[in-house]
Amino acid sequence: MEKTIPAMPAQTRYRQLDSLRGLAAVTVFFTHYIGMKMSLPQFNLLRPSPLGILFNGSAAVILFFVLSGFVLSLPFVDGQKPLKLTAFYTKRVFRLYPAYIFAITLALALKQFVFDKNGLIPYADWIKNFWAWDWNAETPKEVWHTLLMVGPDFNVSHIDPPVWSLVIEMKMSIVLPFFIIIVSRGGLALNIGLMLVMAWFTYEHDAWAISVFYSGILMAKYKDRLINIIKLWGRGMVILVILVSIVLYNNNYEFLKPIRDLKFDSKYMLSNYLMAFGCCAIIITVLARKTIGRFLEHRLFVFFGDISYSFYLIHVPLLLTFGSLISNRLVFSPVCIFLLAFVSTVLFSYLMNIFIEKPFQKLAIRLIGKYKVLNSLTL
Repeated sequence: MEKTIPAMPAQTRYRQLDSLRGLAAVTVFFTHYIGMKMSLPQFNLLRPSPLGILFNGSAAVILFFVLSGFVLSLPFVDGQKPLKLTAFYTKRVFRLYPAYIFAITLALALKQFVFDKNGLIPYADWIKNFWAWDWNAETPKEVWHTLLMVGPDFNVSHIDPPVWSLVIEMKMSIVLPFFIIIVSRGGLALNIGLMLVMAWFTYEHDAWAISVFYSGILMAKYKDRLINIIKLWGRGMVILVILVSIVLYNNNYEFLKPIRDLKFDSKYMLSNYLMAFGCCAIIITVLARKTIGRFLEHRLFVFFGDISYSFYLIHVPLLLTFGSLISNRLVFSPVCIFLLAFVSTVLFSYLMNIFIEKPFQKLAIRLIGKYKVLNSLTL
């Protein structure tokens, strides 16, 4: 009688983490919408409070990076599942590029046929700098650089400002498998030491995000151990940890003046790493406490989690477009801009998720299963 080999359990999908990503994407939208008019004293008063997390876009992007490191490494970091390099890269390309190419195409179409440059005059200087360019002989080259996310003097904000973080995401995707192997085989002291060394040598360069992603990988390895510790805590301790996590997550708002007054060059990178530490604490607490997890598994939060990637990609082009068209022409212009941009971003993101993101993710799985070359190189 033949022995039946039990199938490996399917990788757990933590929907509450999808929800966190969705909420983070919404806070980035709030950040850019509020930032269109910098003279808003009511929001400036809220920044150094815990409510500042509702429109702290910088911290939200750090959360994206930590979540990527954590979620992408979960299937492999314990060493139970082999990490096939070609399959990993194929899935990442099909996950990120199709929706990205559509978003860039949509941004170019809006800029060319709908956007009104003069409509941005009443807004803050930082947003008036976007889409201030005119079409010329250099534009096709810039579009090509943007689509490939590479090139000399590549202006990441030329077409779609959020692209800067996606460029980091793609670069990190290249080295992430090797970091996963290092973390999976190394001890705690070695991994923490390596993370600190990388932080020290990269804080002045574009590679500063390596340590942020690495913290997510490290947390994935010790996930079960950390969850078991947090489960033993009382409610008071959990509340305290959440509050401390929020303070760290929001430190660039709460302690902006003290951070600016610091005399060393790495002060802003230090702030980013504190945000990353707060993100790690939030993520692991969400996984450990069922009450918080169930709250984040509400269908509305999960919905925004599902569309979060496309939402993040297209929200600025739509804000720029509606902001330029409506400007101060209506009595309730700010409300109209917010509603039109937000609703249209949700609608486009939903359609992109259904007709672009999911089909291409399924296509990647089919190609990996069909062609051995895409499922052969194992680390």
